Amino acid sequence: MYGQKKDNKSWLLERRAFLRLGTGLGLSSLLFGWSNPIQAEILNNTLGINPSVTPRGSAKNCLLIMLKGGPSHIDTFDVKVGNWTPSKLGVAQNSAGFLWPTAVMPQLAKKANKFSIVRSLQHVEVVHERAEYYAETGRRLNPGLRAEIPHIGAVIALEQETTRISSDIFPGFMVFGGGGYSNNGFLSANFSPFVIDDAGSGINNLLPVDGLSSFERRRESLKLLNEINKGEANPARQTFSVFQEQAEKMMRDPLTAPTFLVNEADRKRYGNNYFGVSLAAARNVFKANRGTRFIEVDQYGWDNHINIYDDGPYNLPNLCRQFDTAFSSLLDDLSASPGVKAPTLLDETLIVVMGEFGRTVGTLNQTKGRDHYPYAFSAVFAGGGIKGGRVIGSTDETGAGVKELGWSQNRPVHLPDIVTTIYSSLGIDWTKTLTNTPSGRVYRYADPTAVGDEDSYEITPLF
Repeated sequence: MYGQKKDNKSWLLERRAFLRLGTGLGLSSLLFGWSNPIQAEILNNTLGINPSVTPRGSAKNCLLIMLKGGPSHIDTFDVKVGNWTPSKLGVAQNSAGFLWPTAVMPQLAKKANKFSIVRSLQHVEVVHERAEYYAETGRRLNPGLRAEIPHIGAVIALEQETTRISSDIFPGFMVFGGGGYSNNGFLSANFSPFVIDDAGSGINNLLPVDGLSSFERRRESLKLLNEINKGEANPARQTFSVFQEQAEKMMRDPLTAPTFLVNEADRKRYGNNYFGVSLAAARNVFKANRGTRFIEVDQYGWDNHINIYDDGPYNLPNLCRQFDTAFSSLLDDLSASPGVKAPTLLDETLIVVMGEFGRTVGTLNQTKGRDHYPYAFSAVFAGGGIKGGRVIGSTDETGAGVKELGWSQNRPVHLPDIVTTIYSSLGIDWTKTLTNTPSGRVYRYADPTAVGDEDSYEITPLF
């Protein structure tokens, strides 16, 4: 079933993970050589500033939690009670006064004032890959341009490049999970995602097994070879040099190993599973403040076509329990951690929780599950200036369609609006365009035209 991942119990960053700095690298960076012109176009501000746009700038970091497979909105964030609703969900009002599956998400039921929900999301993509790509990029998939379009995390890493300081030795964009359907696209390899998808057996330190001196000799030899070949315009060779430099900086920093090591106490608090430990590691990365500004963490298994209410590892009740334990612990820890400029780390970290779509409503299908449904679904927002305890928009009595829009725009909330909200929160002008692309087409940071909208908007009722 889509979106399932083997759970692992140990979490130590392996040296081979550094080699995976390039696993998110798309064909675009290898085949095209467009990194320098694109970067210069942004960093030199050749496009100017749109005077009509005032980004909010309420957050320093962004955490995107993708519930891979698409959770049933009517059983989680937009509860609808019917003859299909099992008592095991324990539907009741939470601390903010709206219906919640309190038996399977009891901790979050008590913390509902720390997050808000948008229930008027809508799009038309019914295939996992296309819908996930839409969520990651803010635009619908054009197969001819797939290698060109970057993940929003790569754009954010690019935007933050001018503010990086010498201690910012972590990549600006990380993914804890199997990676998505987009990467750095036509942007420089500097902004490709650092993907960590193996929480299996690791090592106790990040030094080479045969000692630092041997590593130094090999590194010097490699630098010499790179110098000899520097005149060759081979994008692949240039890309690997970038990864080598990033990996070396991380391997030499004494904070790297403890950042990616989640201790036993935290592993237990976060649920002792892949998703929980990933969230704890993401927390560590933001606390380390080493230059990472965007992290995607994936929870797998929400593709519940079959036996959705059973108690198996990838059925809704257990996934809700995992999410509840891990996300609740994250909110507690970020609230208790001092921020760099804001009072807490939660205050300066925007969190967005969403799947690629919702699931069919009402009576279950013939296999006692729910199928893909993008026409009405929900997303959760917290931190980064978000006011908690709010519900934006609503659906009809079954959850099949958007009933109340919940904002000033005369349409449901679309995925480019979430992208716009993320950019605005991070102080980024979402109307920016890039012209020096491989295809020659103008790239818009937030592109609402793909779904026929004239513009995209920040979801201002959240703030």
